[in-house]
Amino acid sequence: MSQKLILVKYELEDEIPIDESSENLGSSYAPQELIDWAVEKGFISEIMIRESSGEAADVPVSIIEDGVENHLESVFQHVEAELIRSIEDAHSNISKDVLIPKELDDHFSKLHSWLEVRNILKEKKEKYNNSFNIKIVVG
Repeated sequence: MSQKLILVKYELEDEIPIDESSENLGSSYAPQELIDWAVEKGFISEIMIRESSGEAADVPVSIIEDGVENHLESVFQHVEAELIRSIEDAHSNISKDVLIPKELDDHFSKLHSWLEVRNILKEKKEKYNNSFNIKIVVG
C-alpha cells in the first residue's frame, strides 16, 4: 500500500497540533522503499495530536521528526542519493544511441516519484524550517 508524505500546517494549543484546524500545504506519494528505510532508521516517529481544540491529545500521527532530533536532513540526503541512482539507472538504458523505451519509462516514473518527495522535503527545509506547527505527516 503506498503512503503519502503530506506537508501539514496545524494550529497549536499548548504546543500540541489540532487536527480540525489542519491545512494540507502539499503532498506526494512516497516510494515504499523510502518509508521502509526511514522506519528502519527510526526517522519516523508518532506524535499525539488533538482532534479539536480543548480535547485530549489522543490521535496518533506519524511524522518525519524535525524537532529536537531533526531527521529531515538525513531523509533529504537519502532522497537525493536515490535521485542520482535513478538518473544513472535511466542513463544505463541508453546504449550507442539506442533507447530502450519501456525501461526508460519505468526509470522516469521512479525518478518522478523521488522528485516529488524531494520537493515536499525541500519546501519544509527551506520555507518552513523553523515552523514547528508545520509537519511532514506520513500516511
